[in-house]
Amino acid sequence: MSLNLDTEDDFCLEENRFKQCCAEFIKHSQQIGDGWEWKSIKDFPDGYMSKTHFQMKNGNTPSIFKDNTRESDEQTFTHVEDALDDSQVAGICATSEVIRYEYHVLYSSSYEVPVLYFRACFLDGRPLTLDEIWEGVHECYRARLLEGPWDTITQQEHPLLGQPFFVLHPCRTKEFMTPVLANSQRENRNINYITSWLSIVGPVVGLNLPLSYAKLVSEQNTKTD
Repeated sequence: MSLNLDTEDDFCLEENRFKQCCAEFIKHSQQIGDGWEWKSIKDFPDGYMSKTHFQMKNGNTPSIFKDNTRESDEQTFTHVEDALDDSQVAGICATSEVIRYEYHVLYSSSYEVPVLYFRACFLDGRPLTLDEIWEGVHECYRARLLEGPWDTITQQEHPLLGQPFFVLHPCRTKEFMTPVLANSQRENRNINYITSWLSIVGPVVGLNLPLSYAKLVSEQNTKTD
């Protein structure tokens, strides 16, 4: 997905371009079995990208999932994909502290950027608290984020579902995406905004992208050179 940017004012993401980037991202996700899908809301013109996966509280992948995860993804993922449904997980990992994570990517018309909403609960349905979410943030991010937690992870109502979700606040998205987009413009390279953005914000809350997303963009650029 080529981003033709002429000025700094163009470093925002229009909603139509957001949907195009999501469609491209989901297409590759389906090809590699990464679990992302587009969900629409009845009587609403908007939709969102969604993915669910399971993770042990200590950050390890339950062994039952390892055979269900693509070998190429195991090299880049520390978390398990949504290989089995909740009832199967409960039966196999009944004595383990398995956490079900649900990630949603929505468009913010106010900030003109994507926003990552997520929620997490144990298999008995108990939701994780904000403190437990912070405990799960990797050490390499935690110290910096805790300097201004209300600018990063907060709990808000999901704008489409009306349910409580955690959210990575989008107020700084344009700030850290501008140099990424500017660099691609200088090099005349195509990028997928969603892929670049999610590879930056996802790891903060345990969501890592397989390397094949980056390889796909690289291959597309090679074909256009």
